[in-house]
Amino acid sequence: MILRHRLRNAFHSRPGAPGRGNGPTTRASDIILVMMAGLLVIAAIFKILQG
Repeated sequence: MILRHRLRNAFHSRPGAPGRGNGPTTRASDIILVMMAGLLVIAAIFKILQG
């Protein structure tokens, strides 16, 4: 229940909201970017190994 409440607040937070909304959203986006980069690297290595 707490997680749902936090998710709702994160999704409904306004772009101009001071303080609270900015920190977690930037961290989440950074994690997503790192994961995407990792997937690209893994895909490239897999293709190289496949030949």
